[in-house]
Amino acid sequence: MGKTKLLKIVLVSFVSLAFVFTFSFVGCAQVEEVIEEPIEDIIEDPIEDIIEDPEEEPVPDEPDVEPMEVPEEITIGFSVWTMEFTFFQRVERGVRDAAEDYGFEYIMMDQQSDATKMVEDINTLVGMGVDAISITPVDPGAIGPAVQNARDAGIPVVCADIGFSGPVNALIISDNYLGGQLAAEYMHELLADAPDHSWEFGLGNLSPEWTYARQRGEGFRDKAEELGYEIASELIVDPPDAEGGFDTMQQIMSAAPDIVGAFFCSGREAVGAARAVEAAGEDILVVGYNGDPEELLAIQDGILAATILQLPYEIGYQSVEILYEILVEGAEYEQEEIGAPVELVTPENLDDIAAMIEETTGISAFE
Repeated sequence: MGKTKLLKIVLVSFVSLAFVFTFSFVGCAQVEEVIEEPIEDIIEDPIEDIIEDPEEEPVPDEPDVEPMEVPEEITIGFSVWTMEFTFFQRVERGVRDAAEDYGFEYIMMDQQSDATKMVEDINTLVGMGVDAISITPVDPGAIGPAVQNARDAGIPVVCADIGFSGPVNALIISDNYLGGQLAAEYMHELLADAPDHSWEFGLGNLSPEWTYARQRGEGFRDKAEELGYEIASELIVDPPDAEGGFDTMQQIMSAAPDIVGAFFCSGREAVGAARAVEAAGEDILVVGYNGDPEELLAIQDGILAATILQLPYEIGYQSVEILYEILVEGAEYEQEEIGAPVELVTPENLDDIAAMIEETTGISAFE
């Protein structure tokens, strides 16, 4: 190979290498320029234009409230005056059904009409560590220290009817005053067709310790006097049962022979009074109070003119509803009186009332 040809080969190789080297250098420079260019110049819509700035609408913090701790198991203790009488059986049924509906454990103690046992039973429930107490007290004036003992232990107490003493959370009580007024108004309506009758009534009242129940007599007296009647004879029924009602009505008829009507503030006593009127062959209207089966049967038989119906099942049920609000929802009750409705029962609406009672309680109104 000649020198001239060799020099051409060397020159071509050198030029080729120079071209490759130059291209590589320029290419790298362009890449470096792309990398150094800001991202905003590359993306037409920057990210802050797509996603809202969190500083503009901050996410609110969760409320700083601790959820209430609900005990896994709550036990309700119920102390009942006596299970001997229908009224208290229905109160107890309402308490028991409500406890079951709310998923509570349930303990019942029967005072057996004994105030001493009533106090002992409340203290026993406290010692057992129940979470709440409902009570229908045989002697409201005697429960104060036992109620205080329960409250000191952090146990809420609700009275289901009758009355209270001490720091109970609430009392559920029938509108007794209204019930007495309804009794006077009804007798006045029945007597309207005999305008020549005398304007005298008799009243079979309750013992003074039953403060709220005695409001029945107050309502009756006030309404009767407003309508123009005189309470010619008023006696406390003793003992408070059918026999006591019979004897008391005999005494009232003897003391005030011209009466045309009498109101007895409790059911069994009213039935006894109506039997006394029947036995004496007198035409005297007798109206009772409670809505016990004996009264409804006496209305059905045409012996008792009417009665004022309480709703014991609802009273018992509501006592547990209030305890639920206190224990679970954190509601505050302190010596609050909560009224329960009453209704006049007459021969005209007896069947409807009886059907309502059976539907509500599952128990016949006449048993």
